[in-house]
Amino acid sequence: MAAAKRFQLVADIPAPILKKYLAADVIAVDSELQGLRLRRDQVCLVQLCDRKDNVSLVRITPPKVPPNLKKLMTASSVVKIFHFAITDVAFMRTSLGLSVTPYHCTKVMSKLVRTYTESHSLNSLTGELLNLKLDKQSQSTDWGNPKLSNKQLVYAANDVLHLIKVYETLQKMLKQRGKLPSGISAVEMNKQAQACLPTIVELLVNGYGDRDGGWETSLFAH
Repeated sequence: MAAAKRFQLVADIPAPILKKYLAADVIAVDSELQGLRLRRDQVCLVQLCDRKDNVSLVRITPPKVPPNLKKLMTASSVVKIFHFAITDVAFMRTSLGLSVTPYHCTKVMSKLVRTYTESHSLNSLTGELLNLKLDKQSQSTDWGNPKLSNKQLVYAANDVLHLIKVYETLQKMLKQRGKLPSGISAVEMNKQAQACLPTIVELLVNGYGDRDGGWETSLFAH
């Protein structure tokens, strides 16, 4: 079972760690929420990790945005890696007024290249690609509790600790997939799909999510 090597619970990203994050090309990001309804529920925790396993767990008090977190989330030189990005990015908009850019989603990558399966959860990816099993027992817990348990913090840290490795493995798989029957490469298809995400988030935060509890839009349906 995977376990976070080290992490710290902080009110904002410490300056020395922020410097390391800003020097990176990619940073793994996740968030823990009060629930899954936009504008009702809030971001409680934001998890971050770089390639050297420097994990920060930033405790959030909406609508206040920790300044160092904002600096990182809006830094154009650092790609933020999420798993199912539209949820995290949409909640950061509605809960914190924070527009994350740029970002990529490993769930989109998985659905594009792992067409042999319908299992695209982070746990499925770490299991298949990294031979690691994540403990998901703390997934549905009270993240708004002022006193988070060590078990909750370890769970939160693990959700970002392996995400960059998953991202890099999916990148290799997309390259190996080569060209699709139309002639477009899987890499280019992923690039175009990732570019759609900000538009989808914009639709959802502006009330056009009318399916799947607000997380899918029928705007383009027949």
